[in-house]
This record gives sequence, structure tokens and C-alpha cells, in this order.
Amino acid sequence: MEPEALEICPYDPNHRMPASRLQYHLAACRKKNPKRVKKMANCKYNACHVVPIKRLKEHEATCVNRTAIDDEPFNLPKVISPSLEPNEKPSNAANQIPDPDIWNVGQKT
Repeated sequence: MEPEALEICPYDPNHRMPASRLQYHLAACRKKNPKRVKKMANCKYNACHVVPIKRLKEHEATCVNRTAIDDEPFNLPKVISPSLEPNEKPSNAANQIPDPDIWNVGQKT
């Protein structure tokens, strides 16, 4: 069995740990280095990527965990109910879901 590759802590370069332990180490080291934390930021594609704030945009533009899907705007198709007439507007879904706080409606006392 090959030894796991060691990762370097972004808060303290003297800290080295297996990649499988990096997330746990970052959480602990973040608490111990509050001054360095203020100068660092997490990548939005991988929370284990911690870089200086000044280099965050550059890192995210070239991040290995970034995919083409992340760059596409959300163009979701419109869903039309077959039961509606062409000019009929769909009813508000909030009106169809019963409010859990109103439990005694329709009960006779």
C-alpha cells in the first residue's frame, strides 16, 4: 500500500497531513490562527482550497474542481400544465399547501 500524498496547510506551511485529513485539520487550524484566517478565503468549488483573498478570483478561474456547468446560467425550461387553458394562470402553490400552524380550521366545537 502506497503512502497517501501529503497536503500543506494554507495557514501554517509547517503543517503537513494526508489529503484525507486536510478538511479536519483546516477546521482546527482555522481556530488557532485567527489573524491568518482574515487574510484567506475558501474556493467556491472546493472548501479545502484556501488561498489569500487577493488570489481568490485567479484561483477560482483555474480551479481543477471547476466544471463547465458552473459557468452556465440557469436556463430552466418552462413547465406548462396540460390541464390549463392557454390563457389561464396557474394557481399559487402556497394556497394549495396547508399551513401546519392552522390545524383547527373546519372543526366544529
